Amino acid sequence: MVKFWQRTLGIAILVMFTVVMVQASARAEEPTVSVDAELTLISQYNWRGMVLNEDLSFQSSLTVAKGGFSFNVWGQMDLTDFGEDECHYTDDCDSRAWQFTEIDFVLDYSHSFGKFTVGTGIIFYEFPNWDHSEDTHEVYLAMSYDCLLQPALTIYYDFDEVEAFYLNLAVGHSFSINDKFSVDLSSSIGWGDSDFSEYNFGEDSSALIDFNIGVSAPYKLTNNITISPVLMFSSIVDSDNRDSVDDRDYCDNTDNVYGGLTLAYSF
Repeated sequence: MVKFWQRTLGIAILVMFTVVMVQASARAEEPTVSVDAELTLISQYNWRGMVLNEDLSFQSSLTVAKGGFSFNVWGQMDLTDFGEDECHYTDDCDSRAWQFTEIDFVLDYSHSFGKFTVGTGIIFYEFPNWDHSEDTHEVYLAMSYDCLLQPALTIYYDFDEVEAFYLNLAVGHSFSINDKFSVDLSSSIGWGDSDFSEYNFGEDSSALIDFNIGVSAPYKLTNNITISPVLMFSSIVDSDNRDSVDDRDYCDNTDNVYGGLTLAYSF
């Protein structure tokens, strides 16, 4: 019965995504197109508290936005031969160094009502050069409120490979030092249903998944170019999920400190 209602809610989010996209497209005006690009060098690839690559990685992002619509392409490239010796990721144990191992496509529409913003979107996860992971798709519903800690709740539903829910609650605050320099603090906690835990940890129970806290320091080199060092701490929360990660022979750290550097350009 619980899984029936979970899938019903997932379908409702998918239907809501479709309706919002159609209605928004019908009333779209002709606002200015913006383009944002980011290049990131990061010491590990951490996704929802789970380490997918313990070594140095390169991540790139390109976003095109017009009105409330945006389209993003995001890529993850391994920079070392991580996993090659144990044949974790490819059947022939070849190195994935300098190859894209994940490419995500995100279509989003967001609209603000005063200080309240609602958004919906769909994510296409593609995993080239990664034999042991299947491509999949998620829809999501995001809500945020413009106040002191900028609270934001996002509900994700994987309707393809995993058929599971993941919820993320985030807060953050930015301190402006001067016209060029600021310090941004962020924190989030995630929850997954039993299907999410089963797929990622082998534990058939809903649970708090991950806790994250981070600090970044964006500095404007020019009006269009920003450089941002970032430092993050991430932890698996649930004890059973922690034990599952501890039992792995790779990516077995449940608490991780990592960091990197992002170069952003706005057209």
